[in-house]
Amino acid sequence: MASDYSLHSRFFFASKQKVQDAINAGTVNQWDIVLCSDTQEMLLINEDFDLIPIHSKVYRFVNIATAEEFLNRALDTYQGQLVSILDTSSGTYRAYIVNHNGARYYVTPISVYSAGDIDYDQIGHRPIEQLYGNVADPVVLSELDNGLYKVNGSYKVCDGLITIFQSNGDHVIMIEHNDVGTEDENTTIKVITNTSITNYTVDNTSNVTETEYYATQEWVKSQGYMTESDFDAKIQALDIMTREEALEYIQSVLREGVETIVYDVFDETFNTRFDIRLGESMQSEDNESVARLFNE
Repeated sequence: MASDYSLHSRFFFASKQKVQDAINAGTVNQWDIVLCSDTQEMLLINEDFDLIPIHSKVYRFVNIATAEEFLNRALDTYQGQLVSILDTSSGTYRAYIVNHNGARYYVTPISVYSAGDIDYDQIGHRPIEQLYGNVADPVVLSELDNGLYKVNGSYKVCDGLITIFQSNGDHVIMIEHNDVGTEDENTTIKVITNTSITNYTVDNTSNVTETEYYATQEWVKSQGYMTESDFDAKIQALDIMTREEALEYIQSVLREGVETIVYDVFDETFNTRFDIRLGESMQSEDNESVARLFNE
């Protein structure tokens, strides 16, 4: 009787490149599992004869003690194995690596392998190149490739400028070569410190053709100069009147003065004269005059 392959699985050991040939020949069927001798992969053949890789499981533990107890009992524990252990303070899992001291397995957090153990100068694709110079052999900035540098010790802008600058490692320098291979070839150099920014333009004969200097606010303060914001703050602190406030005050004084003059001079004189005229107009008429007014 033919076997029902949907009810069981068989294990095979073969190279990965021969798995498809075995499926085509009917040797390997649905739900069979193949351990590849060449790649060490474990493959499951599903109902559509697709190859489904079975990945190893990363064990998860709630604390280090539980992890080490389990790992020393398990048969599949090995040095270099990665496990996840819960960090109760943050509620997230952290990666640990399994080591062996000759007697038992223990775990070490991967975070202990910190950047402090890494030599920065040995890292590839460094964002900032660190350079070192001295008075006898200073770093010549114009000869550097395009990029971002941090200089320790002595450096020169170019051979055409004899000035040697000193840096304690706090000078960041940007180099950019422009119009390379043409008559207009030049190099732009920007030197950034904690107190200033200086731009140099060096031509193809190592002569500085242009220099721009920008003082930072910290440098201005260190020299005892007052910044615009400082000046505004001091002005606001003084009890003085601005132009707008003075104009408004003068207008209010003039307005009050005009109102006083109108009331005290014009209004009073007008009221007096009006009362006189009104009194003259309101004289009483005799009876004969009233009768004549209605009978005529």
